Amino acid sequence: MTQEEKVREHVEQCIDKYKSQCGLGFLVGVQKPEVREHVVRCGTSILLTRWGVGPGGGGFVQAVVDNNLSETFSRADAINQDCIKFYLMLMYNSSYID
Repeated sequence: MTQEEKVREHVEQCIDKYKSQCGLGFLVGVQKPEVREHVVRCGTSILLTRWGVGPGGGGFVQAVVDNNLSETFSRADAINQDCIKFYLMLMYNSSYID
C-alpha cells in the first residue's frame, strides 16, 4: 500500500469518526458518493501537502495548510466551505503516516 493510499484510508476513517461524534451538520451531502470522494481527495491532499509528500495541493489546499483563513474561504467551493472545520481538525489531529 502506498503512502497516499494509507493517508486516503486514514481520511476515510476520520470522516466516519467525525460524523459519529459531531453529526452531519458539517457534511450534509457526504452520503452522496461524489461529495464524499471530493472531501476524501481534499483531505488527502491537505495532509500530503502539510507533510511535504508528493506534489503540493492546489490553491485551496495550500491556503488551508498555510492557515490563511481569508484565502481558504475565498478559494473554497460549496462543498469545502462546509468542511473547513473538518479539514482543520484532520490536519491538526493527524500524525505523519508512512
